[in-house]
Amino acid sequence: MNVELLRLFPTPLLVVPYGQSVEKELSYLKSVNFLEQKGNGNFRSEDTFLLKNNELCNIKVFIELAIHRFVKDVLNSDQTVRITQSWANRNPKGSVHHEHVHPNSILSGVMYFQINEKLPPIHFVRERQDSLKLNVIKYNQINAEVFKVLCKPGDLILFPSSLRHSVPINEGEEDRVSLSFNTFCDGAIGSKELLTLSNTNDVSHEKI
Repeated sequence: MNVELLRLFPTPLLVVPYGQSVEKELSYLKSVNFLEQKGNGNFRSEDTFLLKNNELCNIKVFIELAIHRFVKDVLNSDQTVRITQSWANRNPKGSVHHEHVHPNSILSGVMYFQINEKLPPIHFVRERQDSLKLNVIKYNQINAEVFKVLCKPGDLILFPSSLRHSVPINEGEEDRVSLSFNTFCDGAIGSKELLTLSNTNDVSHEKI
């Protein structure tokens, strides 16, 4: 008997390794000004357009290529998606990052510059929670409601901006340092034929 398991409407998440040392970029990220995020105990860079700086030019090229690959090969789209804002995160011992999504963005990403097995991994949360739950022997990508992604320095994660995520308490001795960013379409988004077109640069006022 042939049995086929269909994974309907999966949420794509792409992990791309940089494959090179990020020590130089880590030193730069540690040198920028940070603002404390009250309630979480973590810090966000004052500059929220960090990828425009020359110190991160190689990282920007790497991320842009990964975004293009995600859009073309995973989402099967020919549209161009560009980075909008980008900022650094610093989570010292005892800090957390609350569960959240990234509004006004299509794809979001996080790249790690200081992370190890003693520092907390990012947690992704399934939007739909089951009202009735069977006893689970072993969790997998189908039955899990929370998924932890273990990363190494230089790893980049790309995901839909609507996917809820958080970082649990840092119980390690080192700071957890990462860079996050949002994206949006370059020009129009959607289809004229499907009546989903949105292009604020070319708003038509023609009579119907």
